[in-house]
Amino acid sequence: MHFGKRLVLVSFIAFVWATQAPAAVVENFRLGGWIGNAYTDDQNGRFDNCVASASYRSGITLHVQVDAGYNWAIGFSASHWDMKVGTDIPLQYRIDRGQWQSGVAKATTKNLARMQMPQDGYLITRFRRGRTLYVYDGSNQFNFRLTGTSKLMARLARCIKRNTARFGASPNVGTTAAPPPSGGLGSTAPAQPAAPAPQPADPQLAVEATQALFNLMGSAGVSGLKLIPEGQRSEDLKGVHAVAAGNARTLVAHIFPEGSYKSDQELMSLIVADSQKNCDDGSFSSGTERATEGGKQLYTSYARCTIGDDDLIERVAIVNRKAGGVFVYGVSDNYSVGGTASDNGPPELTDPDFYAAAAGAAD
Repeated sequence: MHFGKRLVLVSFIAFVWATQAPAAVVENFRLGGWIGNAYTDDQNGRFDNCVASASYRSGITLHVQVDAGYNWAIGFSASHWDMKVGTDIPLQYRIDRGQWQSGVAKATTKNLARMQMPQDGYLITRFRRGRTLYVYDGSNQFNFRLTGTSKLMARLARCIKRNTARFGASPNVGTTAAPPPSGGLGSTAPAQPAAPAPQPADPQLAVEATQALFNLMGSAGVSGLKLIPEGQRSEDLKGVHAVAAGNARTLVAHIFPEGSYKSDQELMSLIVADSQKNCDDGSFSSGTERATEGGKQLYTSYARCTIGDDDLIERVAIVNRKAGGVFVYGVSDNYSVGGTASDNGPPELTDPDFYAAAAGAAD
């Protein structure tokens, strides 16, 4: 009975947080502990935004909103808060050991406040890959465990794409009236945030990455893999520029253009952290090193997750791109017996072969 009441409360708050104007709920979904809704604007009947909410033992509810223009916001709410509506709440926040960022949450009701987030691809990646969000309101620091953010991010993206196709995008999106009010970060207690939805992959970058991936496979002597289109991928691979899979092996290539990330070191830390995050039930080990192949500098990593008799081995190489930015190549191999090449896993791909292929893939 108590659980049922909590679900109703969360859904109601999400509805209030989603829009100032009258709105219709056109989709509902559940993902782990998240309750999601999609809304249209009753003034024009077009799709406006998707909101996902999760409640916690502290009494705090976290809300993540993404609108049809892929603008995003986070909010917090609690029934015991009593804020003055319209009040601005200056905040500092960071993900893991990243730099502190400044933001302002606005109290949209007495127990909800909402913070519009910047359109920063790097920050979005940190939300998706990070482990902990830290928020400081001037008096107290709150630590928010990031859980299930990659899957939530993909689910919100699908919510936006599907409902934009069904109803068209609201003309209010991106205006001052568009991102509607949100849940609030009040005077007490922590919650757990989530990641916003990724924007669709840039078609030109996807073509470039796909060619580089084919070059890598040819140079490394990798066969038996098929290019996987976006619509046939698992949720965690949606938005990656190029993916090929088969024989318990997955190969990916992604381009980070110049200005879309802070450094290759922080990119690598996010990648390794994500691997560790997805190995919560197993034994995890990892390492990184810098290497030179064919006159090119590579930043590489190795990660291994062992659960029972199953091993997942992931290797990554980051290589500078001539047009600016970097290529990120990754190979993921699943083995069912001890991580050795056998009938229970893909043919061996040695580190030297992988790194040499990665260094020359974009030439």
